Amino acid sequence: MESTLSSDEMNALQSLDPDKATGAAHYRDGDLPQRLFAFHLVTRRPCGTTVLTKNGERTLFRHSCLAALQAIESGAGARIAAGVQKWLVASGFIDAGRGGAAPAITQRGKLWLDSFEAAAAEAEVEPTAAGFARRRA
Repeated sequence: MESTLSSDEMNALQSLDPDKATGAAHYRDGDLPQRLFAFHLVTRRPCGTTVLTKNGERTLFRHSCLAALQAIESGAGARIAAGVQKWLVASGFIDAGRGGAAPAITQRGKLWLDSFEAAAAEAEVEPTAAGFARRRA
């Protein structure tokens, strides 16, 4: 996905995740951001319910991995989901730690995390009609 999702769009995406038992408000179909449909992160079933696509599930997983790395980097003792920790260890992004020690970010994990932070800093604001008109003038 080329563009990053806003916090509202990510919250809407997370509200559709059946595995999450969070207190996040469930969005009604009419309230879902249309970019989620445009990026093929969600789809409507023939019965009318909105569900995550495989791309939506991957986006949520990537978001969980980034959040886990950021929590480890900041020293927060956040609980990491088993699937996320397994993937981060298998990818070489964290060292699981032995004997109940807290996981630590590897150099590879720092580079991966820095790449997302650099991309977020360079992210361009969505073009507006006024901006487009200025470019055309």
